[in-house]
Amino acid sequence: MNVEREYAVVGSWEDTNVTLAVLEAYIPRYFTDATKVYYTKTENFTINTVSHDTHLDKDVEEYLKSSFSFEIELYLFIKQRLYKQYIAVHKNGL
Repeated sequence: MNVEREYAVVGSWEDTNVTLAVLEAYIPRYFTDATKVYYTKTENFTINTVSHDTHLDKDVEEYLKSSFSFEIELYLFIKQRLYKQYIAVHKNGL
């Protein structure tokens, strides 16, 4: 996939701590102390909450999974790659 060739790191807000740790290790020029900066500014964060039912009928869920199969595969690949990078960072740090 082009993701590996074009991007040093692709993270996720879903995995904020992992993303920040990998960014700090792989791109220190721009992300040194990113975790510290991120967590010192938490009072400025707005947490969004979903106030409606997020349940999907089984047929709708299956339709969406089949319609977005490439996007789901890409997401899972990126998440796996991020965790491999995280493990490599911590393995080298031992």
